[in-house]
Amino acid sequence: MNISYLKTLSLVFITLAGIVSSVFAQKNTFEEVMPYQSVNGYMVIRANVGGTEGNFLLDPRGSMALTEAAATARKIKVEPSTTKYPRTGYQPVGKGTAFGFFIGKNVYLPNVSVTILKDQPLLQALGVDGVINFSVFTNVVLTINSKIKTFTISSPYRPAYIKLANRGNVQFIAGGIAISADLNGKMTDLLVDFYEDCPLLLNKLLVEAMFPKPGSQKEMLALPKVQLANEVFLATEVRQNQEDAVSIIGNGLLNKGVISFDLDKNRYYFQAFGMGEESAAPALKKETLEMVAGKVNAVNRDYFLDHIYDYRNSNKAWKTKGEKPVVIDFWASWCGPCLKMMPVMEELALKYKDKILFYKVNVDKEGELRDVFQANAIPLVIFAPLTGGPLRELGADTREKIEERLIKLLEK
Repeated sequence: MNISYLKTLSLVFITLAGIVSSVFAQKNTFEEVMPYQSVNGYMVIRANVGGTEGNFLLDPRGSMALTEAAATARKIKVEPSTTKYPRTGYQPVGKGTAFGFFIGKNVYLPNVSVTILKDQPLLQALGVDGVINFSVFTNVVLTINSKIKTFTISSPYRPAYIKLANRGNVQFIAGGIAISADLNGKMTDLLVDFYEDCPLLLNKLLVEAMFPKPGSQKEMLALPKVQLANEVFLATEVRQNQEDAVSIIGNGLLNKGVISFDLDKNRYYFQAFGMGEESAAPALKKETLEMVAGKVNAVNRDYFLDHIYDYRNSNKAWKTKGEKPVVIDFWASWCGPCLKMMPVMEELALKYKDKILFYKVNVDKEGELRDVFQANAIPLVIFAPLTGGPLRELGADTREKIEERLIKLLEK
């Protein structure tokens, strides 16, 4: 066989192998798309902080924070703190720890340190419980699409429609995160600030460098050409930044394309609209819990009140809803004994699937249920008959002991 032909064929296979390898290497382990609200130009997202879900302002320049009212509702202990809030106009009254932090199904922290703020006009106007900054996204890729008002959480890569060539550098700096951009051929770090509508706020030194002639700073006839990653556009408005030592890019960039932040790798990706992101638009539906017979089904507060027991009337004795007794396992992903006992609970749920309903409550995610049933020490298992009060058992048990209680539960 011709040697040159073999070499050509070999190169083809190597190229194809590289392409296939690249495709498989870029596959995400998860990619979750969620909606956000745009309220007067501010991004408001849903998050579960301290076991209670609420609305939060997403602020790349802010700090993890709760209002006093939100901290009180979550029963967070407020401790003294001298730490200043990154923005002016916010008055911290202390700090605390929120046990359990969730955004969607894939961003989870067992606890987060939060600044407790006095009621602040902007937060009151937005109707939010506090502020979430970008530090919680360091282990995932955050992608924002302002056209369809969604943000995507993915790992370990950006969504597939974001082109690799459209990348630049990003880093945490004092006061937030800064992306590298090209302004008229000069690489510049721009602090990302979603509070600002103006596309560019340039600090004094940069203004003087870009507009050295007398009077040109006021006229700014030649608006700077901005290049974010591979995308180039003219800044429609430029103001001089009087407060910060760094230059700022405002939320106007969100109106020009899709942006991804891969903070773990110090990369961002910016891509104009109309390059495939439409295909990723989700069919947004309200989450419903599906109960499977023979399984230990995860439940939330609403399901608990509607289908298991309504505890809101403090004078009302326990009354199990439905036609079967229930077993409720309070657990957490960091609890070793809980994880050791869970397979046993699953086996028993299957064995008694026609007689008993098995549920589990994540105490990090369901703070109200955790507090109501005093499940600060876990594993805690509640055995509730159809009539009469429930039995509480704290600590991990053997299969034999748990089954003994199930038999007694059926006798009631």
